[in-house]
Amino acid sequence: MNQPYIPPRFELKAFNCPHCHAYAIQYWHGLERVGGEFESGLLSCCCEHCDRISIWFEERMIYPNDSGIVPPNPDLSEEIKADYNEAAGIVNRSPRGAMALLRLCVQKLCRQLGQPGDNLNEDIRNLVGQGLNRRIQQALDSVRVIGNNAVHPGELDVSDNREIAVELFKLINLIADKMITEPRMAEEIYNSLPQSARDGISRRDGATPS
Repeated sequence: MNQPYIPPRFELKAFNCPHCHAYAIQYWHGLERVGGEFESGLLSCCCEHCDRISIWFEERMIYPNDSGIVPPNPDLSEEIKADYNEAAGIVNRSPRGAMALLRLCVQKLCRQLGQPGDNLNEDIRNLVGQGLNRRIQQALDSVRVIGNNAVHPGELDVSDNREIAVELFKLINLIADKMITEPRMAEEIYNSLPQSARDGISRRDGATPS
């Protein structure tokens, strides 16, 4: 079983390194000023795998600029990947801004899935009517609602919560995996079967052989 992606988090003893992306033990150290005094709130974190460091100030990673977020699913459109990467680039400084961008990613993802893309709630309803898996519907609605509240605070107080933002990145990739990547892979494997085998399957299912 593959190790799940664990994004960098303050004082966590192991996570996926923002430099080499390997899951590795991380060693935390205080940073000293000239003269030997420790700088308040400033820490370094060294990756056991690549021996490179990240710098953290007041519990947020400030170096490297890379947030350590898992890359976007390659089957997403280039426009969505650009918004996703922009969100990853600001998530340490502005989790709320990242959440708002991820909501935009979902709106564009619905368009990639054949929906109008004008009203996200209606797009999700249409997808549900087409047999959308309940778990994916919940993921879509989670990003929609949290993204809305990041811009227009309502009943849900997301504050400036990086942990919530990180989970939304995972949901975007989950949605893309289930709605785009897995169907594409299944179709590619099916199309690689001999024509005689596909004709036999069509006859079994009462369809016209392709």
